[in-house]
Amino acid sequence: MINWFMEQTISLSVVCLVLLVLHRFILSKFGAHYTYFMWISVPLLIIADLLQMILPHHFSWFGSNNAASIIQQYYVFASDTAALSAGLFDLLYLPYLYGIVITLLVANIVMEYGYLQRLIQRGCQLDIPSVKLNVLAHPDIESPMLAGFITPSILVPTSFTLLEESQQQAIIQHEIYHYQRGDLWANALAYGLTVLFWFNPLMWLSYRRFRQDQELSCDAQVTASMKAQAKIAYSRTLLAYSQHAPLSMLHTHYGDKTILKERILQMKKQHGKSTLTLIGMTLAIGVGAFMFNQQVFAGNNLSVENKADAMAMPVIRIEPSYPIDAAKEGLNGYVQMSFDISPNGSVNNVRVTKSSPKQVFDASAVEALEQWKYQPSATGFKDLQVQLDYVIHQPDKSVERITVK
Repeated sequence: MINWFMEQTISLSVVCLVLLVLHRFILSKFGAHYTYFMWISVPLLIIADLLQMILPHHFSWFGSNNAASIIQQYYVFASDTAALSAGLFDLLYLPYLYGIVITLLVANIVMEYGYLQRLIQRGCQLDIPSVKLNVLAHPDIESPMLAGFITPSILVPTSFTLLEESQQQAIIQHEIYHYQRGDLWANALAYGLTVLFWFNPLMWLSYRRFRQDQELSCDAQVTASMKAQAKIAYSRTLLAYSQHAPLSMLHTHYGDKTILKERILQMKKQHGKSTLTLIGMTLAIGVGAFMFNQQVFAGNNLSVENKADAMAMPVIRIEPSYPIDAAKEGLNGYVQMSFDISPNGSVNNVRVTKSSPKQVFDASAVEALEQWKYQPSATGFKDLQVQLDYVIHQPDKSVERITVK
């Protein structure tokens, strides 16, 4: 599981970094609709990886289920302070820390849900013709928002009734477009991924940019057919309801002050949108996410002359622990093992065929390999070979080595 998180963190970091760096260029060239849509590549990256794990025989690009004759080689790294690091790692109980942070983030959402429900229950119903959603005014609301999953409602400040009818309609249409597009569910998915990878700052930056692009896209939809004076009135409404409210997955943020200038400027640069183009982008991004995941999957530190000849690749690889005594003494070494893979992808019949120094790293290597998971197959594999190199620094000449061929 730790390996999966690390691999996905690297993949997601690359994708998010590219989207963040190229954001201004994409927004200026293609407009708010397509910029917002580009964020679908983040969940598609996870989906592509899960599909490879669940249905590997449909997505295997690495050959048939014949026995592999190539030794797979992986490195287990440590440093001269490995003993201290290992002790600190055990002391921190990182899995528990991860679980505590997740619990706090989820608890915060639960409390926010209760707060929004109270607002909805105490809101004053407004009679807005031709609007199917409930429109509720509440004195504690500073900016219009769409809230609720099962029965969404539009919450507005009490000052909403003082606006001109055209301004009211623009705000309502903005929130209705959020509802029609399913943005609340998209926000839940985006926030869920961010919570899972809360330790990655790029995920939080991307989540914020995703939510801001969501508002830009709605602005573009509502103001597409507006005249200049109507756009000016809409901009004034944005200014009146601008705020620095924290982002929430439970409601939309009409008055996000942090991008107020950007939203007003985008109204002057209208870009159209095409359903066929969006469908094409979805297919292209989906294929791209799958291809990218395949490259990451194939691009681990496997040392072979021809990677296409590798018949079995681990989908879950547990890192061996570096023996503390070996780390203290600065020992390098390796363990070469043979093993079988059952049809369901589990490892069994692990045998140490060669190791150096003898019996120093064997137990650690065997314990880790027995927990690896491979792609399920029709018949499984027999007599595969793997070599784990334990490395602190360049090995001494006195340490026996073998060359993987």
